[in-house]
Amino acid sequence: MRWLMNAPRTYIFGGLVRHIVNPTVHPTYSDIDLITVDIDLLDRLRDELGYVFRGVSRLGSSPQYFLAKSPRFTKTIQLIFMQSHAQVMLFINNAQYDIDRVAYGDQRFYFDPSIGGEDVIRRAINAKRATFIQGPRDMSLFSPNRRQIELRHRWKLIQKGFTIID
Repeated sequence: MRWLMNAPRTYIFGGLVRHIVNPTVHPTYSDIDLITVDIDLLDRLRDELGYVFRGVSRLGSSPQYFLAKSPRFTKTIQLIFMQSHAQVMLFINNAQYDIDRVAYGDQRFYFDPSIGGEDVIRRAINAKRATFIQGPRDMSLFSPNRRQIELRHRWKLIQKGFTIID
């Protein structure tokens, strides 16, 4: 995990970032969600950690989505390749729930300021309370199957003991 936390131009989000925020409340995470603006990260993860990547997005689409497994580690990596830090922030700051509007990269946290920033998001993560963010969202960087992904995400959060607030 420390290797990923120090990887340049790489952002951790999802369950692993909740674990980083509060490992006592979130002692486990099922997979590793990453965004990178450095495509060479795939080679480094392969060479140093044994991960093998396969593209799962349509040919020529952007952003590019990848899944990876390693014979040396039990955690699967879900990685998104984006063009810039601005795209990463657009993606993170348009997540479905407040608890997902945080990323860790470049040795710091990025919290969505539009919903109250760090204090609001940390409180929600610590309380295991996920609030659906009302209003329009820019979905341009999300997978075309985003609605299904969000329904599955909701179910996973409920299984992990989160209270969902619509």
